[in-house]
Amino acid sequence: MTSALAAVLALALAPQGEVSAQKVAKLPEIDGKFDDWTTAKEWVIKIDKPGEIDKPMKEMWLKVVHDGASVAFLMAWKDETKSERHQEFVWKEDDGEYKMNDELLEDSCSLAFALEGKFDPDMLAGIESKWDVWEWGAYRTSLGFAKDKWHVYSKVRFPAGKPKRFSDREDKPIWLTRPDDEGTPCMKKLEAPAEKKTPTVQQWIPEKPTGSCADVQARGAWADGRWKVEFRRKLDTGNKDDTAFDPAKPVDFAVAVFDQGEKSDHEVSPKYVLKFEK
Repeated sequence: MTSALAAVLALALAPQGEVSAQKVAKLPEIDGKFDDWTTAKEWVIKIDKPGEIDKPMKEMWLKVVHDGASVAFLMAWKDETKSERHQEFVWKEDDGEYKMNDELLEDSCSLAFALEGKFDPDMLAGIESKWDVWEWGAYRTSLGFAKDKWHVYSKVRFPAGKPKRFSDREDKPIWLTRPDDEGTPCMKKLEAPAEKKTPTVQQWIPEKPTGSCADVQARGAWADGRWKVEFRRKLDTGNKDDTAFDPAKPVDFAVAVFDQGEKSDHEVSPKYVLKFEK
């Protein structure tokens, strides 16, 4: 078989929203080099703006492998520019203080998995549910760990946290909160200095996570107009805030990519079903 033919056969459009995790003897190293992903099947995943995911027109690429104990994902998508800075504080001479540059945003991506309730990647579906979310950012998660958190959707306002209110597709209220997993997260938010130090100051500092926040390894790299990001986690961490992957059971999931975007400014996939090869 020629290498060209092998490449064609290894690339598959996910049939009816299904993706298979290929069984391998050894998982790829999460090092941002991607050399050990070459034999894994590559799936074409449809993505688009949140309001267009019923008929998505764009594409990204996904590889998934597991060894019976852990699972690894490789996401790839086109992006003409590399954005690795995020919401820095900028000194304003006229005001005599630092102001956040909220237009300076890193490139990022995420994987979301069903945790509780019906899974629907349409954030405005009005469905009460919980997701397990792994988020990689080009700057804020640069120490080799993803931000591991929940998305919790409720029809009533949460008594704690920082809930955000949306109107769903039927113009009814839905509340969303995004709590971190238990432990110390992989990034820390700083206050702006009261006095001028340098023209720009970082608002976010990457840190080594602890506890359940340290479950997901992640590394990314940009080259030739394309991002590649790899993730790895145990199938079952034993933590209540993580989706437990059972190779005998399928799990609903979706992906999202952010080109210097944040919150609703991103592209997301419809729901896909992940199955594990034996």
